[in-house]
Amino acid sequence: MTKIPTTLSALAGGKITPMDAVAALYGEGNADLAGAIVSGLVRQVFEEKPPAPSNLLRRTIGRFAFRLMQRTTRPEKRPGRDGQDVVVYRNRILEDSGHPYARTLLEPSRADTANFVEGGDPMNAVYMMLLPEIRKNADLWDTIMLDSVQARDVQWRFVWETRLAHSLAARRLQAGRPVRLKAVAAGTGLSMAVLLEKLLGEGHDPRLISATISDREASNIEKSLRLLGKLQSTSAHLALHTGSPHGIVLQIEDIMQPTTKTAQDAPFDLVTVVGLLEYFPGHTFITTEELLGEKRPEGPPNASQVVANIGAMTAPGGNVLVNTFRKISAIRTMEVFGKRFRYRGRKEMRDLMSTGGLVPSGKHVSANIFDLEVFEKRG
Repeated sequence: MTKIPTTLSALAGGKITPMDAVAALYGEGNADLAGAIVSGLVRQVFEEKPPAPSNLLRRTIGRFAFRLMQRTTRPEKRPGRDGQDVVVYRNRILEDSGHPYARTLLEPSRADTANFVEGGDPMNAVYMMLLPEIRKNADLWDTIMLDSVQARDVQWRFVWETRLAHSLAARRLQAGRPVRLKAVAAGTGLSMAVLLEKLLGEGHDPRLISATISDREASNIEKSLRLLGKLQSTSAHLALHTGSPHGIVLQIEDIMQPTTKTAQDAPFDLVTVVGLLEYFPGHTFITTEELLGEKRPEGPPNASQVVANIGAMTAPGGNVLVNTFRKISAIRTMEVFGKRFRYRGRKEMRDLMSTGGLVPSGKHVSANIFDLEVFEKRG
């Protein structure tokens, strides 16, 4: 197994935990440690085998956890941080764990995000479990929360999202052609950061690379800017600093109202839309609401509107990378805590993407919960 650079073990005293790693990436300072973690992720993504999706035994345990959470969780209403009433959840098992991921499940930050799996630091800690030097320091609750059936698939998705994006971008760059990349609803943009670290480390001309990381939450964009500013490879190419039409752009953007006002917003050669479409109705085989005996949601907003906006920002001949979302008990555990999903297989996803003029390119990979598939925009 490839070792992470010795600076990671040395700087952390060999005892860095997943949440410690996230704090180093997105907090103030710790630039050397943040750089070592990202370098480790580059090696883990591109040189090691992707994490194997959970086997039957782990999936069986996941079904048991789903039933246990159903029986031991109760909702209650209280004022949220935004002043609006929000449903929070009481579960003695999770409360006693004291784990940050558990707190994210039990207490949504705002009423308008209560139905979503919020990103933030606990979600990024899932990716830190990819690194063996960090994983070995995970305690029992880290393992339960950050390496569950769902979390293992999220790790797998992160690896393949980054690998597929790299193969598409590198092909253009190797031909001497510029590439314009965009990560939509990207959270803190960690996959894009790893991708850029890899491309720049391979010696590709940075003047040929334009990358945009967008998310509707200003706090996520602030964290992404902080991380990219720490990395030697990316800090010199932030368009915020250079004023160049090339380089890396960070953008607060709601995909339902995409920004199209700057030079950086010309059509993109590759748009990644990962972890988003499962929250929008339309072209589904079933939804959380139907599983709970409620009416099927129709929107607006609906998934076709999202895909129309994605198609509009994609150049003719460009690619869009998306994930499907399958119904298994492990993911349904999130529904116990108010999350609402729209389940799609590859057929439903292909039908949905066709509404935006996007057709399968022939590239896809599959795990338990997710497929990742590359679509092409036909002119």
